[in-house]
Amino acid sequence: MKYICPVCRYAQMDDVAYDENGDASFEICSCCGFQFGVDDNVEIEDGIFLSRSETHDLYRSNWLKEGAKVFSPYAFEPGTGKGEPLARTALKKQLRAIHIRLET
Repeated sequence: MKYICPVCRYAQMDDVAYDENGDASFEICSCCGFQFGVDDNVEIEDGIFLSRSETHDLYRSNWLKEGAKVFSPYAFEPGTGKGEPLARTALKKQLRAIHIRLET
């Protein structure tokens, strides 16, 4: 069984991001590079943290602004290298599930 990244909607994760108790898997998404249990602890003030969904939104926004670069090329078709932008068609398909539409 494969799982979906709540940040970029990559649908080939080996582990669920968070279990039924809310515990993080510590898996790193092969697409966006988000590590569950590490990258989701964003402190905005002394002792005040963003919620997980806010953290996912922030990380996604930054990932898209930086060109939606692939974290692990082995998760995608040949020719997609680490640090290269995800193919636009694949990115559009992934983000459509969370109602994000990219400009053409």
